[in-house]
This record gives sequence, C-alpha cells and structure tokens, in this order.
Amino acid sequence: MHQAVDAVCRDGQIVPLEAVDFRENERLLIVRLSNAPANDSDSVQAKDWSTFAGVLKESPNWADDPAQIQQAMRHEWD
Repeated sequence: MHQAVDAVCRDGQIVPLEAVDFRENERLLIVRLSNAPANDSDSVQAKDWSTFAGVLKESPNWADDPAQIQQAMRHEWD
C-alpha cells in the first residue's frame, strides 16, 4: 500500500509536514509539484464554487430515488 506524505523543501532538504517513521533503505517516490504562478496560461484558474451550484438539478440522471441509484451501481455486474 502506498502512503502520501506532504512535505516541503527547506534549505535543500525534504522536510515532512507531519511526523513520519521511515525505515532504513526504504524506497521512496518523490513527486515534485509545480510552483507555477496562478496567472500561468497552462494552469487551471480556480473558479468560484457558486458557478457550479444547481448545475445538475435538472439532469435526468438524478431523477430516480438515490437509494435505487446506489443499489443499481452496486449490482451493475450481477
């Protein structure tokens, strides 16, 4: 099982933001997140959440009983 560890770089050292017990010679995979400026043309601009409110209320996919929808998804392969 994989565990994600949030960390920052301080003075060239990787410092976890929470206490983590590492084993000697344990393999780690480090994924470096981009620090691109928010106005970068390649980045996705954050949108106000209220623009999404109510968008799906008229969708026919939500017209049925929620319990029946869940049950149908659980038994999809039966």
